Amino acid sequence: MPTQNLRYLFVVLILIIACNPFVAQTVMVTPTPAPTQTPAPTPTPDALSLYRSSLIPANQNDLAQLDRPTRYDLTLQFDPTGPTLAGSQEVHYFNRQSIPLNEIYFRLFANHPDSGGKITVTTVSVDGAPVTPTYAAQNTALRVPLAKPLAPGASAHVHLDFAVTVPRKNTSHYADFIADDNIVTMPTVYPLIPAYDAKGWHLEIPPSYGDLVYADISLYAVTMTVPSAMTVIASGSTIDTRASGNGTTIWRMVGAPMRDFDLNVTSRLQKTSATVGETTVNSWHEPADAEPGKKALQFATDALRVFNQRFGTYPYRKLDVIETPTTAGGIEYPSIFAIGRNLYRSDKEREFFEFATAHEVAHQWWYAMVGNDQVNAPWMDEALAQYSTLIYYEDVYGKSAAQMILRNYFQGIYDRTKSGGRDAAVNQPVSAFNESDYASIVYGKGPLFFDALRKKMGDALFFQFLRTYFERFRYKTATPDDVLKTAEEVYGQSLRDVYQQWILSPAK
Repeated sequence: MPTQNLRYLFVVLILIIACNPFVAQTVMVTPTPAPTQTPAPTPTPDALSLYRSSLIPANQNDLAQLDRPTRYDLTLQFDPTGPTLAGSQEVHYFNRQSIPLNEIYFRLFANHPDSGGKITVTTVSVDGAPVTPTYAAQNTALRVPLAKPLAPGASAHVHLDFAVTVPRKNTSHYADFIADDNIVTMPTVYPLIPAYDAKGWHLEIPPSYGDLVYADISLYAVTMTVPSAMTVIASGSTIDTRASGNGTTIWRMVGAPMRDFDLNVTSRLQKTSATVGETTVNSWHEPADAEPGKKALQFATDALRVFNQRFGTYPYRKLDVIETPTTAGGIEYPSIFAIGRNLYRSDKEREFFEFATAHEVAHQWWYAMVGNDQVNAPWMDEALAQYSTLIYYEDVYGKSAAQMILRNYFQGIYDRTKSGGRDAAVNQPVSAFNESDYASIVYGKGPLFFDALRKKMGDALFFQFLRTYFERFRYKTATPDDVLKTAEEVYGQSLRDVYQQWILSPAK
């Protein structure tokens, strides 16, 4: 998640250590039972060949293990004069639930109250037949009705045309969606199918702090046309670029398995690259920031090596770190993450620069591959990404550096909040906290749970637990109980007391 919250904590650490055509609908929908229909066949292995090019050779068979993932085929046209993004997308969606579905929802995060931009959907069809959708959840969701209920195991083909307006000025939600003279950042601006679980479709509107996306693993094929002077930096891998003959270039990209797809375009950023195994790591930076751009590359490659060894192999061919105008320390997306421009230019924040970079690399394991409900259980990826950052410091700089982070950062920040009478259970939605307490409880107290597990289990079993958790829930969505159950299975004894103390309860 955005590390603006981390910056708040890190400052304390530094002090310690030196027009709408549709009708709005209700947010949560539970489908009613209906007659079954013949399920559509699962795609053959040949249908997956395109997507394998985004994975290193050793992981290309991962796609065959996925359970009928949604497939997105996007065709996009970027116009820098707006700037605007015109698009159409074909979506092949499988009902993996045990009951029929009467509708499919799409999230429209460009319409979030704090986005500063806008998305308008103009045309929708299902299996070739036009339908009339309705906006929901303050225009951040689109309900697409189905002519007949979609039976368990069956699939539907949805076509959407849409247009996105990108804001030139945006100070809300970490300014993560913005166009400036150096880069245009467009995170998850296309219509995205949200997660569906026991509570139904997830259409909550998150606060202005915290993450937005709660979605399942999908497959992406993206064709994007941009002015030829511009470069596309996106999730996944670029498989082809070709000039169109009219001053534009067509980029073809694929990404799989991925929960969402991030897009950025630039005519100014420069690239410095290195390799870790069969993965290319790219550091994209402004020309004036070449030296800190090299630092970002070093931090990212070091973190990738550490986490590959500690948790399991990063499967993608590429990892990008991008200097952007975001006001957050960093923001994660699949195979790509942003780091705030100010961290490249401030000597005071140079230490946080490294911390934020390692934290965002950790999110490639905890969020991008092992998914969770980032809106209602954000600690699962945030607290574990925090503790993973401590592991990075331990492996790169030694145990004393890691203990300083633990003592002065996690414990110190949490103690200040607790002494102020603001302790709270970690396992709560983002909306249960104000922004300050969200940072101190989820980012400060949360990682102390993992440290308590490590002390009780011992290093060997603790790292076995992390590797088991990663492998078991890779490309899936885990729940809070899954964390505890996996740890207890590896340890062979109950760990409920540790979980109760650090995750479920405020201090007594």
